[in-house]
Amino acid sequence: MAVDLTDGPDLQAAIRTISSLEEHICAVKLNFHLILPLSRSELLQINGLAHSYGLQSIADIKLNDIPSTNEVAIAHLAKMGFDAFTVNPFIGPDGLEATVLQAHGLECGILALIYMSHVGAHFGFGANLFEGNNQVTPIYRRFLEYAIKSQVDGMVIGANQTHILKEVSCRADKIPIYSPGLGVQGGDAKQASISGTDYFIVGRAIIQSKEPVRALTQLRETLNH
Repeated sequence: MAVDLTDGPDLQAAIRTISSLEEHICAVKLNFHLILPLSRSELLQINGLAHSYGLQSIADIKLNDIPSTNEVAIAHLAKMGFDAFTVNPFIGPDGLEATVLQAHGLECGILALIYMSHVGAHFGFGANLFEGNNQVTPIYRRFLEYAIKSQVDGMVIGANQTHILKEVSCRADKIPIYSPGLGVQGGDAKQASISGTDYFIVGRAIIQSKEPVRALTQLRETLNH
């Protein structure tokens, strides 16, 4: 579950949200808009709460920098109690492999962005690379190659990108696929699940609902069917 609080970075609101939904989810994901305003001790409190419920905690920071900078960022986030981090494969195969090795050394995981769910994702992840012999390769396919080679722990592909999901799931080499983009961004749980999604990242569709628990249980029922 994405803890996408729209009313500001409220520690108590985050705690209430996780506590009320914990029995229906397997992990929480914190984005920059929650990580940056909160203190180290507050993030430790949130991650400690998640761990007390047996949940994993993902830092959705879309890491994309030189290896030495990535190394420092991962080390700090691991000390705050995060279990996994999102990384942009734009850093290249060597950079991605280095982040995976460091994360695994800290008993953490790496989720590689392959194709995101937001409007305009095609301008980046769907852009074409012009290679030798007049060959054209979409960038997301190159990112997929980097992810498989680096043995990442998961790949992020939008639930509203069903054609990409189908293609990647055939080549994923048993790497689980995590999909944001349900509800607000137009993704359909049934179609995404059929197309290859293993885990759904859902935030606003649940948190902004008048009855979050009911919205979440209905989603689970849909997936179970």
